[in-house]
Amino acid sequence: MLALELALYEIHDTGYDPIQKITDFWKKYDLISIQNTINLLLKNHTDTNYMNEIYVVSHKQVFSADLFRLLVAYFMTHTNPVAIDNIDISDAETTQVGRQEVSITKRIHEFFGRIAE
Repeated sequence: MLALELALYEIHDTGYDPIQKITDFWKKYDLISIQNTINLLLKNHTDTNYMNEIYVVSHKQVFSADLFRLLVAYFMTHTNPVAIDNIDISDAETTQVGRQEVSITKRIHEFFGRIAE
């Protein structure tokens, strides 16, 4: 909980830049890793060994704090006069993977849309 609270309090830090927080998040995570981690967070684990793996617990905590930090940054850009049109994440390592994932999901959606007709 402390990491989530710190993510909220850091908006008061001198030099806080919500645009930088948004950019940092999208450079760190792609759509596939976001989806996998959210699935991991929502999964009901019954294997106590798996639940206690340090990597899994640590990854969940870091991702949760990063996701909350992103949401706070987006909130700050919408409640304050901050232009988000100039956010450039085109050089993020994960952008190409994200574009491929969106392209694949679009093709799947169109395929099933044609079948439903």
